[in-house]
Amino acid sequence: MPPKSKINRSDVLNVAFQLTQKKGINYINARNIAKELNCSTTPIFRVYSCMEELIDELIEKIYEYYNYFTNLYKNEDNDELLMVSFAYVEFARKERCLFETIYISDIGGRRTLSEVLNSNFNKNIINKMIKQYNITQSKAEQVFRDVRFYTHGIATQVLVDSILLSEKEVMELLKIAIDKFKV
Repeated sequence: MPPKSKINRSDVLNVAFQLTQKKGINYINARNIAKELNCSTTPIFRVYSCMEELIDELIEKIYEYYNYFTNLYKNEDNDELLMVSFAYVEFARKERCLFETIYISDIGGRRTLSEVLNSNFNKNIINKMIKQYNITQSKAEQVFRDVRFYTHGIATQVLVDSILLSEKEVMELLKIAIDKFKV
C-alpha cells in the first residue's frame, strides 16, 4: 500500500493563495503549486478533482481575505460607504495581484449591476446608507453604484501606477465624490 499523502486540501489552497498574492492568478497551475509544496502534482489531484475546483475555492478565499482587509479600515464617523471605498483602493495598492484577480480579470465571474447591488455585502452597506445619509432605497443604490464605479477608476489607476495618490488624497477624493453623488 502506498504511503498516505501528507498534502491536504488546506495546504494546496494556502499555497495557491500565497502564489496568487505574490505572482497573480495566471501563475496558478498544478506544477507551480507542486513545486512550492515540494511534491509531484499527484497529491494535488488527490485532494482536488480538477483545477477549476481549486480555483473556485481560491476565489472564495480571496473574497474572504478582502472582507477581512476591508474591516481593517473603519473610520471615526462610521461612514460605511467611505470606509469600503477607501479599503477598495488600498486593496488595489497593497494587494495588487489579488485585486487584479477578483476585480480586473474575468476569473471571478461576470455579474450584472443588479447582482452587484443585491449581494449581501453591498446590500448591508446600502441599508446603512439609507439611515446615515437619510436617503431613499433607490437613491442609496444610485449613490452606491456611482461611488463604486468612481472608486474602481481610482483603484485601477493606483494599481497600474498611472497616478500617485496618498491615502489622504484618496480619502479626500472619495469624500467629495460621495457628497456630490448624494445630491
